[in-house]
Amino acid sequence: MDEFNPRRDEDRAYLAAALVGFALGLKTQKILTGDRGPPVHARARHIAMYLAYAGLGMSLSRVAAGFGRDKSTAARACRLVEDYREDADFDTWIDQLALGLRSVALIAQGEAAA
Repeated sequence: MDEFNPRRDEDRAYLAAALVGFALGLKTQKILTGDRGPPVHARARHIAMYLAYAGLGMSLSRVAAGFGRDKSTAARACRLVEDYREDADFDTWIDQLALGLRSVALIAQGEAAA
């Protein structure tokens, strides 16, 4: 098994999906599956893509590559989540997830550099 590399797009996507999966009570692999899956998994994947984009500062191209999707799919996912953010509770929840994701990614980058 390869070691986690916080600079690799696939690992960053996995980290975002794992955090969203934990928050929603879903298996990470169901979020990262190659097919669309049920709506709950698709929505979780959209949120994970958004967090990778907005929380980790990845480009849409890198988000798409990390999740094994097209750039247009990543862009649509981010637009959908932006629309969800009009709900104040959802907006707060996303902010907290993004903060947690950035914290974990920074710690992992520090450990990888050591």
